[in-house]
Amino acid sequence: MERRRASDAEELFRLYEDVFGIALTEGSRRRWRWQYLENPSTTADGPEIWVAREGERLLGQYASLPVRLQWGGREVRSSWGMDVFLRGDARGKGIGAQLFTAWSDHVEVALGLGLTPSSYGLFRKLRYHDVGPVPFFQKILDPVAVARRRVGAALGWPLGKGLGLALRLLHPEQEPAARGVDVRRVTSFSADCDTLWERCKDAYAMCVRRDQAYLNWKYAACPMRSYELREARKDSLLTGIAVSRHEDYKGLHLGWLIDVFADPADRDTRQALIEDVLAGFRASGVARAQAFSMNAALAGELRRYGFRPARSPMQFCVRTRVPSDTVLQDLGRWHVCFGDSDMDR
Repeated sequence: MERRRASDAEELFRLYEDVFGIALTEGSRRRWRWQYLENPSTTADGPEIWVAREGERLLGQYASLPVRLQWGGREVRSSWGMDVFLRGDARGKGIGAQLFTAWSDHVEVALGLGLTPSSYGLFRKLRYHDVGPVPFFQKILDPVAVARRRVGAALGWPLGKGLGLALRLLHPEQEPAARGVDVRRVTSFSADCDTLWERCKDAYAMCVRRDQAYLNWKYAACPMRSYELREARKDSLLTGIAVSRHEDYKGLHLGWLIDVFADPADRDTRQALIEDVLAGFRASGVARAQAFSMNAALAGELRRYGFRPARSPMQFCVRTRVPSDTVLQDLGRWHVCFGDSDMDR
């Protein structure tokens, strides 16, 4: 097992196409420079991609996304595990496990999020700590649209009206309130995000460093998605950020609350950001809002605004080479959302 060479690129793309097909390979080519070379955590050694060889023949790869991770009060070398694939004749020989180990041995904390059933089984077999699933929340904003998608136009209107009434009774939404927080849409995040991160980081047991360079690379410069970015301020002080987007999906207009970051003790900022995102969703005709959040404070705010827990497909495993017992026992102070790793790509 060794690091990928620059000369491996075309053979790896050909192997990727054999495994995943032409369409996914073209998408991988479009995002490759942004995802691996422009990442502010990529070092001069290049992308953190490990390959398996048999002579000069490539058998497969494991690609990871390096990040600077707040972990138990200090910053550690970490990365998210992402693209793994093998040639057909290389499967079932333990090569995948060797690639996983080559990756995790080169970082202090290895993070596996949104795992396939086969990857999840391998992570468990290799004794990764099973953290997940990351809690998932949904909020219906247009009950009639949701009902029509399920039962058709004729029955959708009366059923939707009944559903809306039931939701208001069972999951009432907190009324907006004046909190002295100014929320504004921005096209890129300001340098004040560096100060916000330094001010808030120690309140989290685990969180990817959310400074200006990371946030703008992840969201403002993303070539595959168009995000709505928000900054929240009290007077002139930046107190939080939010990222969202909306899309049509199988006949329903969905809104994704990708990330909300603030001091966990700052309820006013979190609430103001959530209210502004929800107002934007309603103005854009979103029928259902969705969010992932492992952070207990943010999850609590989502429930206050009528989001309901739903079955989560986002399995999460970690492997650490640094002291971790207190961190692993404090999941409520982890901050993991849909924007982390490569989940929303």
